[in-house]
Amino acid sequence: MQEFKILTYNIHSGIGRDKVYRLDRIIEVLRKENPDIIALQEVDKNLRKSNRDDQSRIVADELRMDYFFCVNRITERGEYGISTFSRFPILNRQKYNLSYGSDIEPRGISRVDLEIDGGKLHIYNVHLGLGVRERKYQRRLMLSESILLDQAATDPKVVLGDFNDRVFSVVHGQLRNHFVDAFQYKKARHGATFRWGPLKMRLDHIYVSDNLQPVDSYVSRFPLVKMASDHRPLVAVIQVKNKTR
Repeated sequence: MQEFKILTYNIHSGIGRDKVYRLDRIIEVLRKENPDIIALQEVDKNLRKSNRDDQSRIVADELRMDYFFCVNRITERGEYGISTFSRFPILNRQKYNLSYGSDIEPRGISRVDLEIDGGKLHIYNVHLGLGVRERKYQRRLMLSESILLDQAATDPKVVLGDFNDRVFSVVHGQLRNHFVDAFQYKKARHGATFRWGPLKMRLDHIYVSDNLQPVDSYVSRFPLVKMASDHRPLVAVIQVKNKTR
């Protein structure tokens, strides 16, 4: 069976816990994990706080991967959003709008279709909102036939990213009716990907459809991740059960 390694990481625009902008630390984290597919959130392009860097292109060039930068917000003549990177060929790129109201930060979910082992793989990169009502609205949109339950998208699916869903979840219960949480499936330990004061939370998740098999899942714990961003990367190794020809 085809196996691939996938990683999700909110990079906080490359600004670390020391308040210093250093995209090279993010790249080094990614290089150490060496995933085949990467989903990043809080990615900048041409913004003053991140040295006007086109972060997606820099990461893609350094890691020699193809990518899709999904713009969620335009500000300061620059852009801010989520990016998906792949060592496999990208066949299709698509954005879905998840924005809730005109006075709240715009949100979106991106989909890339990859060619893998003669079949297709759908990757959905998610960054949900901070408010409970906002996330309920976004959950309803995601779990619709327009996005995750699209009857035409029959190939294996991975849904991953920063769900911003706290201790009392409004998203994961219904999502788990359709997808498997790779970290929970493997009964992995030390699952916090974000710390707010004394509270440790797993805001980041990797979900897979039932034609995929989680092999391993863990939170990166080597020293550099403590400083590079306010989140830690979540990683999973996945096998494709059934090939789609």
